[in-house]
Amino acid sequence: MHEQEHRLQSLLTGQNFNAESDMDEWLETAKGYAHAYAQATNGIAVLSDFQNNVNHIYSGLFGQTLGLPEYAENKNSVFEHEVFDNIPDEELVERHILELRFFRFLESVPATQKPDFNATCIIHFQRQGMPPLSVLHTTRYLLCHANGSIWLGLCTYAPFPQTNEVMEGCIINTRTGETVCLEQFDSRLLSRRQIEILSLLAKGEGSKQIADKLSISVNTVSRHRQDILTRLRVTNTAAAVEIGLRMRLI
Repeated sequence: MHEQEHRLQSLLTGQNFNAESDMDEWLETAKGYAHAYAQATNGIAVLSDFQNNVNHIYSGLFGQTLGLPEYAENKNSVFEHEVFDNIPDEELVERHILELRFFRFLESVPATQKPDFNATCIIHFQRQGMPPLSVLHTTRYLLCHANGSIWLGLCTYAPFPQTNEVMEGCIINTRTGETVCLEQFDSRLLSRRQIEILSLLAKGEGSKQIADKLSISVNTVSRHRQDILTRLRVTNTAAAVEIGLRMRLI
């Protein structure tokens, strides 16, 4: 499992979930949505139950040509590894980074409005002996508890007009049609000083060198470094630098 995938799964399944009386009814309704999408578009729909760490994969004819069954349930993960196996590693990492950014963005959105947004990108499926196939991939969180925790997510995959380009991921408000400017949102994750320190860390500078360059104490640098890890939800400097680069913070 990629580090980004492990981090994302920990975020999604480690939320503070609420138990609600109509959960079984909502789950069946959401399964119906996923199944209908797969049938109507011939695509792939994955319903992820973050509270119970389960996913349900529904495949139309497109998914079945990739060897996926019409329906499969995985009780060991919220992720559709059977689908991920078709995606190049670099694009898969970008897909996970986009969902991390999506999850962080939705923390600033009221619970009742979270389902209005989706994250979209173009990825490519690799098929033996055939050119890569362009696929439109969308992630949406269908149901959130009153406390803001996200319970059910829906990921969809459908063929897209052939292109060798990887479309930069974006977040769309499906209610208004507006696109969220991720760069503006990402820049608010870290303070100007934290971005400055992360940039120096990316160049291989140590805490003492950074303290001298910025005329601050080593203890202040250490505090900023810990805050950077917390805000980017990573556990080490290397991961923070990678996230910072991919999010264009540095």
